Amino acid sequence: MEQKNQNEFLKLKNYSSFLFDLGLNVSFFQEMDIEVEQGKIEKKLKSIEDIDNYIKEWQMKNDFQLILRNKNISSKNILLLSEQNSFINFDKPKKKPELLNKMFLSIGQSIDEFFIINIDIEKLMENHISKIDEILELYFTILNPRVFIDMCSINLGKFFKLNKLNLNFDYFKIPSVSNIMKNQSLKREAWVELKLLKAKLNEFSL
Repeated sequence: MEQKNQNEFLKLKNYSSFLFDLGLNVSFFQEMDIEVEQGKIEKKLKSIEDIDNYIKEWQMKNDFQLILRNKNISSKNILLLSEQNSFINFDKPKKKPELLNKMFLSIGQSIDEFFIINIDIEKLMENHISKIDEILELYFTILNPRVFIDMCSINLGKFFKLNKLNLNFDYFKIPSVSNIMKNQSLKREAWVELKLLKAKLNEFSL
């Protein structure tokens, strides 16, 4: 098993060198001892950048894009989404859902100020669940957030065991953008939660 893992590491490292020779600025193994496997993460992931890089490698190896992240790496306020990746693109401002922006602007907040994780639920398969759970646990453990905003379109417990975390944060459940678009009556519920979120964020700014 150890020899197999080492071979996988060398394959990815050689591929990284190949991309570099082509002039592509891709770095897979910057002083990190990580293995990109479908099973349990064998890691020394100590920073948000480490986790982000791990996800890129895992998705590249498996030729899919299940998880997207925005560029924020330090906010103590986590926003978890479950939209299709074709619906949102953090590298292209015009691809950010207009409704999501409007919802947070209504309480005086920019979504760029939040640590955002988007999981494309449409692509989520049974054999991805344990990996997603591990990745989210790592993000939470390293960030130690003050606020967690759950805007998933399905029950969070289906892919993340939130109650196992020994962390102290305020939890807000806001209807997902896609669910609001399907059911406009959810706007009222979303607005109630957004006002509570605004009050909590204002407390932190005092």
